[in-house]
Amino acid sequence: MDIVDIKLDDINDPNFQPRDTLDAAGIEALAASIQEIGLINPIVVRKIEDGYELIAGTRRCHAFMMLGRETIPAKVIDQDTREAAMLQYSENFHRQDLNPVQNARMLKFMLNELGYSTAELAKFCCRTKEWISRQLQLLDMEETTRQAVEEGRLSASVAMELKLIPDPKLRADYIGYAIEGGCTEKAARGWANQAKAVVAARDARQQAGEATHEEGEEPPPAPPGPRLCKICGAPEDKVLLEEWAICWHCGQKLKPQT
Repeated sequence: MDIVDIKLDDINDPNFQPRDTLDAAGIEALAASIQEIGLINPIVVRKIEDGYELIAGTRRCHAFMMLGRETIPAKVIDQDTREAAMLQYSENFHRQDLNPVQNARMLKFMLNELGYSTAELAKFCCRTKEWISRQLQLLDMEETTRQAVEEGRLSASVAMELKLIPDPKLRADYIGYAIEGGCTEKAARGWANQAKAVVAARDARQQAGEATHEEGEEPPPAPPGPRLCKICGAPEDKVLLEEWAICWHCGQKLKPQT
């Protein structure tokens, strides 16, 4: 395949661009590298009616523009939109140029707009169909969560675990904890189980209260019992109990195994 110089003004953006923004610092560094040693890999385009459509090389094009160049070396391919999109995704995916949310957007475009099947994409990515489905679920999250994943402040795996928390307020709280203090996937799974248990207990209390209200009876408040040591069971009037600032998940590890 021959490499030709084409005018930057003749290059059109692709049908779908997964990146919302480009890293300005990265473009500047690339421009400096091109200025010093030249362009190592040409961009890839395909001929269309009003010029060329960019398939691969968005950052390289912007670096050339920054340098004030009018033309750029390019490989011109003869492929339809479907094949061109797969080539574009291939370059980004295998070079890990996309963050998880951008990757999910590209997958969704190829599924919905270009007619690829989940099985085809899974085979191309060397992953399972379940992995493809999990990636697409990132697009169903709240905007603040998606933004945190895009910016690298929250991992996709942690976000997926915390997404299972049914209560929006609790979910937002735990996601805030994960962003602020960091969180592993295993810990996030424990947090999600904890939150689901809290929600289930709350719903059960509400249902019990509604049933009592319907019967016209108000249950008497239960007298507070003595606090006990969670490990040895000693009552509060015999020992001095200490308050520990630990989460529910870690507290479970301190309970005696029965």
